Amino acid sequence: MSLFSPLSNAVLGKLSAISGASTILGSGVSSNRLASGNNALANIQATLDQAKTNAGKQQIMASVQLRIQGIAEGIVEPKEIWEKVAGFLTLTGQPFVYSVDDQGQVEIQEQSLDTVANLPAGRRDKLRTALERLDEVRLAVDTVVTKGSLRNKLVGAVSRIGELENFAPAKEQWERDFQLTKSTGRPVLVGLDANGGLRAINQLDSNFDYVEDPEKRLVLQQAGRELQNILNGTGTATKSWQFEALGFKASGDDYFLDVNDENEVVVLHNTERRPASGARPLYQQNRNQDYHIIPSFLKPAPEDDRIFREKWEQEASALIQAKKPFHLDLVGDRIVVRETNFASVRRLDLLDTTSSTTRVAQATVNILS
Repeated sequence: MSLFSPLSNAVLGKLSAISGASTILGSGVSSNRLASGNNALANIQATLDQAKTNAGKQQIMASVQLRIQGIAEGIVEPKEIWEKVAGFLTLTGQPFVYSVDDQGQVEIQEQSLDTVANLPAGRRDKLRTALERLDEVRLAVDTVVTKGSLRNKLVGAVSRIGELENFAPAKEQWERDFQLTKSTGRPVLVGLDANGGLRAINQLDSNFDYVEDPEKRLVLQQAGRELQNILNGTGTATKSWQFEALGFKASGDDYFLDVNDENEVVVLHNTERRPASGARPLYQQNRNQDYHIIPSFLKPAPEDDRIFREKWEQEASALIQAKKPFHLDLVGDRIVVRETNFASVRRLDLLDTTSSTTRVAQATVNILS
């Protein structure tokens, strides 16, 4: 006999009783048997209705995932309150889950110190510690992302300079300033202002006040005065860097003054990269974008990766940077990060002992009992 024979026979027996209701009435079967058949029919119909509701819930869950993704990417405008809350939490890197009730209403549940307060002590303490650490992870991500964003701006400026040299029209103010200063034969450096915007710095007018290292600033200020005198005709070029600067001026190329590791003045192009060296292997691996105009404090550093101590912190960081919703969970004593999507929300719904899914399972048991 198959393991499934008792189950099959039980189901077939119930269905036979239902389909043969008129025979049962005609043969004088007891009212208790009839009531049992009617109850089975009602249970089956309730199960089918609940299954239909559950399928609708799953469709809504999947749609919610797509809506949140679209909001995070800026291609969907949030309208409902839950959309605004989910979008805000996603873009700010805060953990949450969502649920859908039997009426199709969406609820966003933020994961915070308050929301884990009712958990058993062991789980509560571990999740609280992780959530407190998550605040630090978010700040670290902000630092890494901000550095990357500013670095990318300068890399984009390098590409834009190449387009300007090929006679593309200037669009932004820094581009017009760059072209104007370059046309006068003066040193011009593309950098960032206090708000992270691009600017073209006329070095001879700046007094090099943007240079943080005081020793290098003094060297550049002296070099600036010397070059200013040469360009004004009141001084004579005597140093190699001065002749190099005059050569760039004569050819109409852009150039700027800098100081090397030996505190010597050097003349560079804005589009020039640092040469490959063992001292900067990480920079060289970054798609060879180690341009001289990128300040050292904006360059990727090994410390950026060491900020995140645990595996879950690295995973949370990746999701925050990718603007994807997530939440924390415990597997045994281990903190894990789960992306908040259809699969993880469906899993939580199945684990919810008060959910409609559990009631469907119980109804199925009732039919076969």
